[in-house]
Amino acid sequence: MEVSVEKRTQLVTAKCDELIVPLWKGEELAVVYPELEAAFDGSLSVLQKEKEISGDAKAVAVIHGMGKIAAKKLLVVGMGAPESFDFVAARGAWGRAAKTVVSKGKGKTVMIDLPTTDKLSAERLAQAVTEAFGLAEYHYEGYRQKPKREADPVAAVRILAADDAAELVNAGVQLGRALVSGTNLARTLVNEPANYLTPRALKDAMVDVATRHGMSVEVLDQAKLEEMGMGGVLSVAKGSVLEPYVIVVKYQGREVWDDVIGLVGKGVTFDTGGISIKPVAGMEDMKSDMGGAAAVIGALEALGQIKPKVNVLAVVGTVENMPSGTAYRPGDVITTMSGKTVEIITTDAEGRLVLADCITYAKQQGVSCLIDAATLTGGIVVALGHYCSGAMTNNKELVAELLHAAEVAGERLWQLPTFEEYRELNKSRFADLKNSGGRYGHGIIGGVFLQEFVGDTPWVHLDIAGTAYNANTGDMQPSGGTGVMTRTIAQFVASRSQS
Repeated sequence: MEVSVEKRTQLVTAKCDELIVPLWKGEELAVVYPELEAAFDGSLSVLQKEKEISGDAKAVAVIHGMGKIAAKKLLVVGMGAPESFDFVAARGAWGRAAKTVVSKGKGKTVMIDLPTTDKLSAERLAQAVTEAFGLAEYHYEGYRQKPKREADPVAAVRILAADDAAELVNAGVQLGRALVSGTNLARTLVNEPANYLTPRALKDAMVDVATRHGMSVEVLDQAKLEEMGMGGVLSVAKGSVLEPYVIVVKYQGREVWDDVIGLVGKGVTFDTGGISIKPVAGMEDMKSDMGGAAAVIGALEALGQIKPKVNVLAVVGTVENMPSGTAYRPGDVITTMSGKTVEIITTDAEGRLVLADCITYAKQQGVSCLIDAATLTGGIVVALGHYCSGAMTNNKELVAELLHAAEVAGERLWQLPTFEEYRELNKSRFADLKNSGGRYGHGIIGGVFLQEFVGDTPWVHLDIAGTAYNANTGDMQPSGGTGVMTRTIAQFVASRSQS
């Protein structure tokens, strides 16, 4: 889908498949767009009086052009109350319009009259439009013999803007396009079946992103992991015939390699639970247990397009957690890369073992801060459900940055505590730590387990177990992988860009 910016023209003569105009709550369409009212012989005001057209949030009215205007259809999109308008509201309104557009037809050209408001800049409005259409049009075809979608429903979105706003609008389109690319890549990775997205395939996907954008990349294979003593990654991988990997990507946006942001992603391509095997119901969705890695890879895709002046070290550990005669067991004691020993209470708490080694590696490379993303615990789903991701930290300033980045990106994120008492629950009788501290507060206990490996490095843990994969659909979200936290991570990194 191509998104372009054009000079605002006479809407009546705008030739396209669907012309979309915004309407604020309380506005009269005939007053805002008298040329359209005249073209439709005064019928638009009648439709508004009959409440067929409304400025209420997310209301969408579809009027066939019938030769009265050059466009085949006119869509009037309700933007809601101006005083409560923000980026999420803007993207939601355009998302409802986008869903209406993409539900029928193929190869359509859409023209959008960009609204003006003192609540959002023209750049942010254009970003909202671009994200809404890019996210709504996403489609995962899978492996059907006959494709469900033979062509993209929208070929081009043309945003109409005033001359003095064209530069800002273009900037918003470029940013929105980059964030959509990263999010949709993450969605696809999460949607892939585990027999296709093996640890090797996930490794290849990350290498591909790095190579395309000129980032340096190093792949640590099993022999190298053994040499480096990555006992967390290797223990989880023991039950599978598939080789584990740790992939390290460097994005250098500054001349000097310093002040490096560390990103760490959990890449368990399928999680049976291992010897502590999961129930059969819903196990097929555990192909999504690499959602944290997908978010990091998607963020790298976005950053490769945005090109911020900042340095990033991204580390992803990818394994498959399977039961077998060689699998690690409850009761085992393993030694992680940090030297800390861990008693295995359950082999279904495997992600934290992989992350522990990746965090240790990133620290050894000298990162100035750490953000990890993982589908870590079922406890976070109990606490926050499927609409909000959880954040835990050892640094108030850093988590404030992440929460602000999430707000700017339009993603829901909530901070949970990491009080000292929770750390006591991870203590073991036989090792330095145990990998499961009990049921109550499980989401927090998983986070503070990782904190043991972070030390004094400023760190935020993002638990996306409830948000990385969704069975429900929305205006901009088909069922399946969501790409959650891709935009937040990219926004956080970009906000640290140094000119």
